[in-house]
Amino acid sequence: MNVLTNCKYKLASCVIAATLLPWQASQAATDIDFIAAVVNDDVIMESELAMELTSVSRELERQQSIVAPADVLREKVLEQLILELLQLQAAERLGVAISETMLNNAMANIAKNNNLTLVQLHQAIVNDGQSIASFREQIQRTMTIDEVGKIAVKRRINISEKEIDQYLSSQQGAALSDTEYLLYHILISVSEQASELQQQVAQQKLSDVQQALAEEGDFSSLAITYSDANNALSGGSLGWRSLSQLPSLFSDTVAQMQVGDISQPLRNNSGYHIIKVADQRGLALQEADQTKANHILVLNNEIRDAQASKALVDEIYERLQKGEEFYKLARSFSDDANTALKGGDMGWLNPGQLPDFMQSQLDILATGSISAPFQGPAGWHILQVSDRQKKNIGENILRNKARDALYESKFAGEMENWMRELRNDAYIEIR
Repeated sequence: MNVLTNCKYKLASCVIAATLLPWQASQAATDIDFIAAVVNDDVIMESELAMELTSVSRELERQQSIVAPADVLREKVLEQLILELLQLQAAERLGVAISETMLNNAMANIAKNNNLTLVQLHQAIVNDGQSIASFREQIQRTMTIDEVGKIAVKRRINISEKEIDQYLSSQQGAALSDTEYLLYHILISVSEQASELQQQVAQQKLSDVQQALAEEGDFSSLAITYSDANNALSGGSLGWRSLSQLPSLFSDTVAQMQVGDISQPLRNNSGYHIIKVADQRGLALQEADQTKANHILVLNNEIRDAQASKALVDEIYERLQKGEEFYKLARSFSDDANTALKGGDMGWLNPGQLPDFMQSQLDILATGSISAPFQGPAGWHILQVSDRQKKNIGENILRNKARDALYESKFAGEMENWMRELRNDAYIEIR
């Protein structure tokens, strides 16, 4: 059985999807290659586009989805490549990089999720006609895109304590420990300020989708063909979401739906949304093993390159080893805007509250100990564990979950805005 399915649209955060498809697609050799698109100072070649089209088409066939018309699929895949290239360019500007350690951990997770050893995974990759190097390169590319998106969008989202209070007193806040829904989404994009002709085109497109759904058409296939959302090529999947993680436009409707239900069109300024509830499950809050931690971050930036950042973090670590106070060094050197003025104090942390590459370091530290410098996507980190405790569900946990839910509800919109700005500010020429 082939254990590899397409990773392109399934990698999120630092959690690698359970199965991945070969990225490398076979293509007849050609003597001359042509430019498909110019994106700022980079280009997308026709050969790259052809490989991506082959890969996407193969995955759609594997899923037994109805493949969109060739011209529609080409347009969507090229747009996806353009957006990915813009994000990779942003990653380079921000100094975002995936370390070998992070990449090795990702490979180990892929093997584990497929019930394979690392050696068996490597053999499966080779048996599928790929090189291990090209497979690792694609995983690294996908992780980089994921990380730069999170870093860039995080800077755009501010959540106040007042917002958290209001959220906890709302119906959504009361549902924090309730049901999660596996959702799929189709967006027919048309703004409220669109011209009459644009409105008519959108209405016709919406009518076509509704007619196909009424005839029991496959929702994911229709999302691939018709949806204007960024997740169209993944069949419109939104993953598992609780009501608290959804915009109110969606949450009020989803709360009334059963598994298998498809909503009527929901209208906002982005256009018309259709939601499908594919599954649901219970979500219960658990007792938490909390860790009180301190943090020093040394960023790579335009002033300080990677080599200078490494030299600085090594100097800080050496001074810590000689007995200097973590608090003072964090205030003097840390680039973590949230904790530097507090001497690096991150407060009490719940499991999973930090990114995986930081959580794994935190988990192995003894109370009172300091980690050696370790690399993350944006720079170098040092962690200190000052205390640990087991705490029952309480106000702190609920507030953190409320903050996460508010962040999650804002993330998709801000990601769309950020990517729209990237595209609007870029020089793009379709050949």
